[in-house]
Amino acid sequence: PAGFGRHSIPLAQAGYRVTAVDRSQVQLDEGRRRAGEGEWPRWVRADFRELSFENESFDAVLCLFSSLGYRGEAGDRQMLTGFLRVLRPGGALVIETMHRDRLMAIFQERGWEPLEGDAIVAEGRRFDYAAGEIETEHILLADGERRSFTYKMRVYTATDLVRMLDDVGYGPVECFGDYEGAELTRETRLVIRARKLGR
Repeated sequence: PAGFGRHSIPLAQAGYRVTAVDRSQVQLDEGRRRAGEGEWPRWVRADFRELSFENESFDAVLCLFSSLGYRGEAGDRQMLTGFLRVLRPGGALVIETMHRDRLMAIFQERGWEPLEGDAIVAEGRRFDYAAGEIETEHILLADGERRSFTYKMRVYTATDLVRMLDDVGYGPVECFGDYEGAELTRETRLVIRARKLGR
């Protein structure tokens, strides 16, 4: 889920051949605009639960910044299975996300952020601790109008994700507190590296 290329563009500028996938054409168009005329990244509109790429066509798959949980556990298993299919043997899946233990420590029911002009975006949140699910209402106040939408997101523990990756068929799964390999704690976000077994 590449969005507007926040990670894809710097990786391409660093020399990697990046395929940026998102189901939002608006996000992909903005990413293409920001990236300019270079060959990479390549922008592909797709639902990442149903990737059309050939088997074993990527050295790595990156799923960064809370991109799991929006389609429930069944949807996430389908996505992780698809990622495994397109990875070459020995390739790595890297996930970076909020984990439930961290969210429980910092959870706030309300928040707001000023935007350009006099616009404000406010959030109201409800956390179901037993289900590990957060429901968020976004409210945009701009130009004298109020618009809102609500979504739910499953927030997994590290244990949940390691078990899911193992069930789907990944090899060694490692958990860290950042990209440099720090220890995972309640004070850190979660970085997972999982390998596809094979030659």
